[in-house]
Order: sequence, then C-alpha cells, then structure tokens
Amino acid sequence: MLQSKKRWISMFLVLVLCISMLAGCGKGGTGNGGKKNDSVQTGQDGGNSTEPVEISMFVPSRLPEALMNENTLTFKTLAERLNLKLNIESVVHSESKEKFSVIISGGKYPDVMSGSVRDINTFGMSGAFIPLNDLIEEHAPNLKKYLLDNKEAMAQVAASDGKIYVIPMLSAVRTAMGYNIRQDWLDDLGLEAPVTIDDWYNVLKAFKTNDLNGNGAGDVTPLILDRAWENYYMSFADAWGIELNPNNDYWMAKDGEVVFAPILPETKEYLATMTKWYQEGLIDNEFITREDTNNYHILNNKAGATCYWTGYVAAQNYNNEVLANDSDTNWQVIQPPVLTAGQEPRTFSQQAVTVNYGWGISSSAKNVVDIIKMFDYVYSEEGSLLFNFGIEGESYEMVDGEPKYMESILNSEGGTILYSRLNGLQAIIGMRQMPEYEAASCINDDVRKQLFDYVENDYFYPFNPGLTLTEAEEEIYSVKMSAINTYVEEELIKFFIGTRPIDEFDSFVQRVKELGIDEMTTLKNQAYERYQSIAQ
Repeated sequence: MLQSKKRWISMFLVLVLCISMLAGCGKGGTGNGGKKNDSVQTGQDGGNSTEPVEISMFVPSRLPEALMNENTLTFKTLAERLNLKLNIESVVHSESKEKFSVIISGGKYPDVMSGSVRDINTFGMSGAFIPLNDLIEEHAPNLKKYLLDNKEAMAQVAASDGKIYVIPMLSAVRTAMGYNIRQDWLDDLGLEAPVTIDDWYNVLKAFKTNDLNGNGAGDVTPLILDRAWENYYMSFADAWGIELNPNNDYWMAKDGEVVFAPILPETKEYLATMTKWYQEGLIDNEFITREDTNNYHILNNKAGATCYWTGYVAAQNYNNEVLANDSDTNWQVIQPPVLTAGQEPRTFSQQAVTVNYGWGISSSAKNVVDIIKMFDYVYSEEGSLLFNFGIEGESYEMVDGEPKYMESILNSEGGTILYSRLNGLQAIIGMRQMPEYEAASCINDDVRKQLFDYVENDYFYPFNPGLTLTEAEEEIYSVKMSAINTYVEEELIKFFIGTRPIDEFDSFVQRVKELGIDEMTTLKNQAYERYQSIAQ
C-alpha cells in the first residue's frame, strides 16, 4: 500500500512537467501593483451595481475528492474580484461528458457550461449556446486579441457555420511526447543515441542482450510503448511521416488534402517493422494489457527507452525511488527517429494552439455581458496568473519579473499538480495556459531543458487539425466512422503484434473501403476546405 502511494505521488510530482491539457495576483489584491483591471467592469449596469451578479455554471473537476464549488480558490477569487456570485455544479472529469449530455437533454441549462469544443459547437448550432463573436468584439479585448485575431486558434475552434460558441483553453507550449532513452546505458555500451530506424533497432538489440541493470541479460525491456491517454505505441510512425493516433480519428493532412492514415502504404511498412521488433522482444510484450507499463518499467529499472511525456521522464532522474535502484540513472530526450540519415526529424506529437476544452454561454443565460467580461478577465494577464499560479504570496512569487512557485508548493506532497487540482488551477475552462507555468513546474534546469527541447529545435510536422462537420455531415459521419474506427483499431493492434500477418494488409484496406471510408474522406475534405478558409 505504501509502495503504491509512493508511486502515485511520484507521478503527481512530475506529470505536471508535461501535461498541457491538463493550470495571480497580489495576495488579497491584483497582479498589477494593486491597480484595478480597467478592462473588467462588474455589475449589470457596467460597473455601478453593488449587488453581485449571479452566474450558474457547470465545471468538471480533475479530482473526485475536490469537485469545483464556490469556495474553490480560483473561482472564489474570481467572484471576489469581479463582484460575482457563482453557483457551481461539478463532476469528476471522467463523468463530465455524460453529465454534459444529461444537462443538454434535460433542456434546463446553467448560464455557463464547460465541455469539449466539439460538443459545445454541435449544440451551439442547435441553439443550446449563443454565438459569441459580437460580444467579444464589443466587450472582450483579451478574447479578441488571443482568439478572434489569431487565425490558427479561430480555425481550430470555430463551428462549421463560422461562428464562435466556445471560449477554449489555449495551450502553453507545443511540446508533448518525446523520444527518451537511458543515456547512461548508451555510455556503458559505447553507443551513440539512435537517429535512424536501423540505429534504433541496433540499440534496442544491445539493450536486450546486455546485462544493464545487474539482473542478467534479458531483464531489461528495450522499448516501452504505453497505451495511456493516447496510443503511444504508434508514435514511431513519425519516421514514416504518418500519424496513427485515434484521437483525431486517424485523419491527417497530406499533400493538400485529408487522408485516412491507416490505409496508406507507409502504414504497412511501419507495421512490418514494429511486428519484427515486437516478436524479437524489443518491445514490452504485455503493453496491451499491462496497466501503466511506463512506470512499472522505469521505477523498477527495467526500461531502456520510451516515447512519453518528456518532462515526466526527465524528472525520473531525480526521483528517489528510481535512484534507489540505480543512482546513475540518466534519462535524456533525443530527436524523433527518421528512416534515413539526413532526413529532418519530426513528430506529430504536439499540442494544438487550442486544447479541446472550453466553456460557452447557454441560450438561457440572462447576464451575457457580465459573463463575457468574466471570460475576458480569465484570459487577461491578471486572470491568467490566477488560473496558472494561484495567489501571489501564497502559492507563487515574482522573481525577476517571472512568476515562480513558492518552495512550499514545489516541495509539498503531490507538488504543483496536486495543489493545482485541489485549488482549481488549470481548470477545465476557457483559459490561457502560460509557458511560464510549464517552466516554473520543472524541478531544475535539466528537466526544463528537456521539456522545451522539441520546441527549441522545432521538431514538429505541420499540425493535423480537428475538423468541424456540419450537423448533416455529423449525422452521417458519427454512425459510419464509429464502425470504421472500431475495426481499424482492433486490426492495427493485430498487425502490430503479428497475430494478423502483414500479408493481409491489402484485404484490411479493402474492408475499410467497404465500410465507407471514401465517403468519410469526402466529408472531411469539405471540412478541411472550411478550416483553411479561416486559417489562411
């Protein structure tokens, strides 16, 4: 039990280093030297009312034991600063989509609802949420600056009718997962960090056949590929220039159009390579069923390389549980793999400008001007400090003009991530994640350097956007695509581990076509044309 608790705390302490989905001001005052934020007026009559404006809202929580309410630090402070009375309904995030649907189906909406960009857009076009474009233009200079005037953000968040129904969370940095390796083991073997896929194969074979952890040759699992959150076991497809993550229904932009990646010839080549690695024992042979395979291997000194949240893995170099097994542990991020030497290393694993969460104003809301001003405040510098760092003097302090978490927070049980989730920082709302938040959460310069390595080197393919369909398109797409995705994900795993021969790939492609992928491709390309018309 104690060991389990230690591992969970270890995850909390370092996971904040890289989660960017998933954070201000003078103590008891503001974050601008005590001056009132002039862009925010409270009260129904533009700031002259002394009665708080009442706003009801639905906001999910990241922790079941800390559901959002009017006493949650960030929302309590928000209400005090803007003269609001917030009535908050909350559920744990894992239950939020279902609860969102129940509220919408019931027809009795709170004034403000948090949810996915896709859901708010879909129900907005059906009348459950109001379009916000005009309200932003008239009352919300911060939203205009960071959303309306940002073509990429607008393209990612606008509904298919071109209107804005949701104020999204803006991500702090593009970095996400990276390729990480035990540099100390490379040094022990006199090997260079792998660059090409062939280099990777040779290094992984060396990790497999040498006694690197003192438990005998073969005890180390050379490559750990997790299934948590996203299908990280598909990450090495980067080398073939394809994205095989189901979060975007496997769609990707290629040569000016949207294509369905699983049926491309490159996917066949990629899967053939992974099957070889898997069957030779270079990949964890229980990754499909093993819970939290990364932590199992890293904490037990059994992992040689992984593709995972970069900052999280880097921080393991300072995890006492890891160092107790091997004090020389040295995880380092390296460039994404390429097929042949000289190619530019790139990855599809990256943050979008907008995170797929935000909040909208329901059609039953009365105080819409006050609400849009509240949204705007949260996007302001002062509001961003509040929802990223908390209260100046309590959770952070300004050092050389930069916000820094106080030692009491950094060294607390659970660290910044637990503090954030307990107090409503990085809430699942329309807010701006700050790069300073990511940097301040790193425990030292080494972790910080690794976390931002891909950003500094621009190791990214062009972003594959999520595309918004019209209501009519969505009705067709949701039915057929569900069947396609279920079939595709099941068969890709079979190809990966070799239970379905790669010789059957062509028949797999044919079956996907029979399920209607060509029609889905047409719908997605129509949506892509709409996206480009906004983004360009």
